[in-house]
Amino acid sequence: MISNNRVATASLRNREGTAGAEPTPAPAYRVGERFLPDRTSWPEGAQYGYGGCGHSLTVFTPAPGDRLIEDVRQGDARFALTVIGPLFFLAYRFGESVVWSDVPYVWHLQHSETRAVPPRDGSPETRALLWISLVGTDDGLIHAQRGVTLSPGFTRALHDAIRDQANSTFDPLECTLSMAEANRERASVGQRIQQASAWTKGNS
Repeated sequence: MISNNRVATASLRNREGTAGAEPTPAPAYRVGERFLPDRTSWPEGAQYGYGGCGHSLTVFTPAPGDRLIEDVRQGDARFALTVIGPLFFLAYRFGESVVWSDVPYVWHLQHSETRAVPPRDGSPETRALLWISLVGTDDGLIHAQRGVTLSPGFTRALHDAIRDQANSTFDPLECTLSMAEANRERASVGQRIQQASAWTKGNS
């Protein structure tokens, strides 16, 4: 798993004055830099994580084009959450050039140093901040980056899903079978998001 090991202390309130957003460190790495200094290539895919640095979504794609970069930077960002047994899928779409995609998440499979459990004492109007990075698979460079806030309802659903996983006894066999079943059925992202329990548009 990718470690969120480089952060600068900056909160969304300090940067944008957005009321209700939870203070979250901003990534210290920037567009044009390598996502990790010693890596120049990555497998295609995506990774979602939640830890001391907050929520992050990293999308790895080959040779990102200008339209894709622009959509990730400032296109409409939409998200859906689908819970399936001991895991959940975070679906995402940016602008019109990125079709719906999703990424699975299992709290117990994250590195112990980079995972966390969301607190329960937050305001019902709290909006989580999700940091998004677009990384080239063939150069390891960050081509686009942005932070978006998630609606209060989506934030609660996402935090509840993470807490439910963290507070449940982990059964590796159950997790493996659930993932294998999803792969065997070859359910499309569209089919999964039809079962979504929460939806949101970034910064709405």
